[in-house]
Amino acid sequence: METSLTGTFQLIVRKDMHLTWPRAETPTHYIVMGTDEETTIATKIAVREMIDFLVKEKGLSRDDAYMLTSVAADFRITQLVDTKKGVHGMIAKNIFGR
Repeated sequence: METSLTGTFQLIVRKDMHLTWPRAETPTHYIVMGTDEETTIATKIAVREMIDFLVKEKGLSRDDAYMLTSVAADFRITQLVDTKKGVHGMIAKNIFGR
């Protein structure tokens, strides 16, 4: 991690999950990530990861996951300074009735 902060982190190794890209979870959001030399490609990776998450973890169809991603997920630039560009997508947990 490249930041100065104070906090407590809990890292859990999930050997039952076979992910292409890292995922994260906060008390309020699910987070997916994508990186590439091109910002556009990194964004496409993050969008696909969000759709995959919604299909596998929330049981949505691919069409429903795509529609939900387009209206409820927020995508932000994570990294621009190196050759790799990073994008992360966040979707609020409260839209799932939690």
